[in-house]
Amino acid sequence: MTFPVLQSVLDADALATELARRYALIGVVRCRLISRGMNDIYEVRNGTQRYALKAARAGKCTDAEYGYEQDLVLHLARAGFVVPAPVPLKDGTSFFTLDAPEGPRQVVLMRWLDGVPCTKNMTIDDARRLGVFLARLHEASDKFNHPVARSPNGEAKICERLPILLEMVGDDRDMISFLQRAAAATYARIEALDHRILPRGTTHGDFQYANIMTQADGGLAVFDFSDCGEDFIARDLATFFWRADFDGVGEKLNGPFVAGYESRRPLGPVERAALPLFRASRHLLITASFAHYVNRIGPIPGFDGSLRYYLSMIRLHCAQAGLA
Repeated sequence: MTFPVLQSVLDADALATELARRYALIGVVRCRLISRGMNDIYEVRNGTQRYALKAARAGKCTDAEYGYEQDLVLHLARAGFVVPAPVPLKDGTSFFTLDAPEGPRQVVLMRWLDGVPCTKNMTIDDARRLGVFLARLHEASDKFNHPVARSPNGEAKICERLPILLEMVGDDRDMISFLQRAAAATYARIEALDHRILPRGTTHGDFQYANIMTQADGGLAVFDFSDCGEDFIARDLATFFWRADFDGVGEKLNGPFVAGYESRRPLGPVERAALPLFRASRHLLITASFAHYVNRIGPIPGFDGSLRYYLSMIRLHCAQAGLA
């Protein structure tokens, strides 16, 4: 019997052979692993052409849901956004699935994006510009219709992943009790939101500045749509908040980011009132997810020692949202 595997490394040379067989690529195909994480990313070279290849982790989503992601990226590419558009296979499909030891893994060959990822060192004007960019993304996504229903389902993921975080907290009974109350309150509050008055639509799902690039011509490119789906539109703003909060620049960047967003798509009163709740939920989800996947991708900084900073951010934003 084969020993259980959580996340294998797909052999780069074997992938190159598979790409040559499945795609209309002429000449030698070379493939090189450049990043391991929730998804594994490879650089692919074919003559003068350069591509990125993403191998999703097993169990992330169904093939139908993965097709939703690729169709959304293609929709945005056609709308003029610079995104990692999938390269069509010989049969016209946008991705293929391989049987890895841990289960099926979807693989997509994508346009290579050149640029410099945005960082916490961005200016206030940069943050405002990213807000405008997200509003434009939402406007374009509003025209995206798909037969597959795909939802990020963040609150269910918090409930699923919380037990591992509680184990890592150890004997701190006060913190364990707080996290359990916060998770329950978050789930209840978001479940109670009225879908009739709080706008929903297609969201990116992880619009943090590390997933945005500035290109040589000054334009912006956006990537990593792995958490896209149908959700409350305003929740996408909270993904930006989380990263800025975590990097200690939330007070500087979040306000200008929202101002830029509202210059293009004004938030309604109900959306604005829900932002603290979405922000707290995001901090809770990411911390629980890092704990849940520590044995799959290794420790994230903070999970190789004290969790104090992560947990303090959850406490702060849950308190501001009136959760626990």
